[in-house]
Amino acid sequence: MASQQSLKERQRQEREDLILHAAQEVLLERGYHDMSMGEIAARVGVAKGTLYQHFPSKECLMQALFKQGLQELQGMVEQTVTMQGDALVKLTFVIEQICMHLSSKHVYHTYMFYALRANPELHAAFTNEIKDVYLSVRSRIIALLEEGKAEAVFTHRIPTIVMLEALFGLLSPRALLVQRGLLAEPEELVSYLGSIYLRGIAAANNEDSAAHDCSLC
Repeated sequence: MASQQSLKERQRQEREDLILHAAQEVLLERGYHDMSMGEIAARVGVAKGTLYQHFPSKECLMQALFKQGLQELQGMVEQTVTMQGDALVKLTFVIEQICMHLSSKHVYHTYMFYALRANPELHAAFTNEIKDVYLSVRSRIIALLEEGKAEAVFTHRIPTIVMLEALFGLLSPRALLVQRGLLAEPEELVSYLGSIYLRGIAAANNEDSAAHDCSLC
């Protein structure tokens, strides 16, 4: 009985993954307002009623896409923390991956930003749902910053929490530059962030060598 239940759960998860993949395709092709639940169901090969059993509305579907992206980012950050290399190398990679994520998923982020502003109840429910993922990403980056301080790569003069908030503050608005076409490629954004942020938190006696070794600068 347990194995049968497990099989049903796996089948349900596989179907949800197919739905999310199809939803991503339709969203990128047509935009949110022209995205049809019927078209998504047709691409997956299920009845519209089956689709609504998994996701009762387009808003729920968008939340799932957004959360999936955050979980992918969480996995990348957690993997980076354990990889070989010093803190500067690892933080460089994290910044690069976050920039690429924000640029590739900007449709979801743009929609969710406006949807959450317009619906306080949705905002509260969604914030609670992604809280653990968000806190995990924050804690991993804090660990990298502390590791860099221990290695005398990052300055001790700036509190770690200030470094963290400065990083998040730089990332969100800068990602809009790519979305609006003011920067041609996400790689440009990565390069400029390396110059602004990583040099800014470098320890004084390592600033020149850190900037020289950093591939983002």
